[in-house]
Amino acid sequence: MALIPATLTTASADEKPAPAGPDVTIGKQTTDPQKVRDFWTPERVARALANEKKDQAGVARDAALAKAAAEANEEKAKSSASASHLTAEAPRILPAKKSGVSTMAAAADVPEMPVAQEVPFPQNAPAIVVGKILYIDDAGEEHGCSGASIAADGKNTVWTAGHCVHPGDGRGSDGFYDLVLFIPGYKESLDTPGEYDAPWGEWVAQSFVAPEAWTQDKDYNEADLAAFTVRAPSGYTNLTDTVGALGYKFGYGSDWPDIIDSGFPGEGYNRTDMDGYTQFYCTGDVVDAMNWNPLDNRLEMNCDMGAGASGGPMATTEGEIVGANSHVDIDDQDQRINDHLYSSDHGDQAVAVINAINDAN
Repeated sequence: MALIPATLTTASADEKPAPAGPDVTIGKQTTDPQKVRDFWTPERVARALANEKKDQAGVARDAALAKAAAEANEEKAKSSASASHLTAEAPRILPAKKSGVSTMAAAADVPEMPVAQEVPFPQNAPAIVVGKILYIDDAGEEHGCSGASIAADGKNTVWTAGHCVHPGDGRGSDGFYDLVLFIPGYKESLDTPGEYDAPWGEWVAQSFVAPEAWTQDKDYNEADLAAFTVRAPSGYTNLTDTVGALGYKFGYGSDWPDIIDSGFPGEGYNRTDMDGYTQFYCTGDVVDAMNWNPLDNRLEMNCDMGAGASGGPMATTEGEIVGANSHVDIDDQDQRINDHLYSSDHGDQAVAVINAINDAN
């Protein structure tokens, strides 16, 4: 029996059964968990942070091509209707030990704050649900992203961007990255600058779920999203009991007021004070990036966080994920040109991913 409530609906759900969701790709990480933890030395983490800016430029170029393709199909978009409309939702879960809970995200509304600020209580809930993701690609190069613990059966699931776990190159289950590690509440060591602390443990990825629209087609409009389960390190029960979990609200559109966006950026638009070790957040409204085009329902937020924040959650003040940081706008010299931060639409593809996670647990 599912522990997390989720619904599948259509506009006429009372007249016909809910449609099947989009296909997903499932993969596993088989590397010994201790080998994964041992691999991530301070030097390798530093290289991962250094690679994040290059990664951001590559993702932005690919996303720009996807946007151009969507604009070229304007007439098709105007005449198209979605074959299905799925929804899924679950509430936020606080950690089992509720001491040290911040009220940062509990306000009824939030100000428009596109210039990211440091999270004021990064080692308290709910901030500790957000963490750093580390991984290596096929060439053995180190990379980093952000992600968040999400409410799901099994209580050991992380939500992030698709490009943080798979290159979208058509290889399916064989293409998922290796040595994937999630560090909630990640921070730079106070005792040894340049090294990192994992005050809430190091959680090694076990299984991955990403939309086939990402793993096969690299679809930034709808499918740059993914989830993966993690193995609890020694001394911990599960991720949700340890740090809590954000809920989710998938399939309810691209326009959202009062969103809190967080992650671990290594750089930002016109910023020099981001180091990849510190959690930042923006607040404000999220809008449909291309409201005229029903084939492109990406979320757009004014937020200057950049490389390293990929995969970080866009969440409501009630702690429900509605998007995940995906890409930014750049010029021909790979320089960022504005503070727009985009997420793929979290509609049918997101519902399919979270349902696959719940079905497997």
